[in-house]
Amino acid sequence: MSIGQVSSASTSSATTSSQTATQAAATAAANPLTAGINRATTKLQTQLATATANLSTLGKFKSSVTVAQASAKSLTTLTSSSTSDEVKKALTAFISDFNNMVAATKTAATDTSGVGTLSRGMTRAMTADFSKVDALRQMGFTKASDGTLKLDSAKFDAAFKAGSSSVQSTLSKLGQLVDKAATQELASGGRLSSVMSAFSSKSSTLQLQQSALAKAAQQYANFSSSSTSSVLSAYQ
Repeated sequence: MSIGQVSSASTSSATTSSQTATQAAATAAANPLTAGINRATTKLQTQLATATANLSTLGKFKSSVTVAQASAKSLTTLTSSSTSDEVKKALTAFISDFNNMVAATKTAATDTSGVGTLSRGMTRAMTADFSKVDALRQMGFTKASDGTLKLDSAKFDAAFKAGSSSVQSTLSKLGQLVDKAATQELASGGRLSSVMSAFSSKSSTLQLQQSALAKAAQQYANFSSSSTSSVLSAYQ
């Protein structure tokens, strides 16, 4: 065999090996199992991202309920010696914190997290006693259609001047009702805790499934690589 023939044979062998490697890679890419693993991985990643986002949303909502509850409690500590400015300051702080809670509800994924139901439980505390609501309106305290609260400062000043003890008594009852509603929602066996626990459990399960799938994918990749090497060695 001449040098040219040897060179030609070597080139042909190298070309064959390259073609075989390319075909092996294409086969692996087109393998239904590989495609299935990729689809499952993508699906798990999406589900885990959703569960994590819902947990974050619920955490923020829980924090806003806790803050609103603290402001509600401050309404129950008002005394006959509290000045108009002190009472108005406490009520204004409660309104701000309550409205922040309502805002947290609006940004939540209510269809999946149940935050809307929790918020309605809180706002129902505002209308549990119609005589109380009437008294609140007389002092300029109202609830808008979107669930937020607002205060007419001039009406409040007039109501406080006409009967400060009545205003303080009404606000104390309001604080007690909201505090009670918040306590029920934040309790370990309450709806908020139950919903958060469900999403936390789901997130943990998805993480385990993701780890198991990644391990299976790596094992399959190692097996495929070993098989491909065996095929290629037959042509070397």
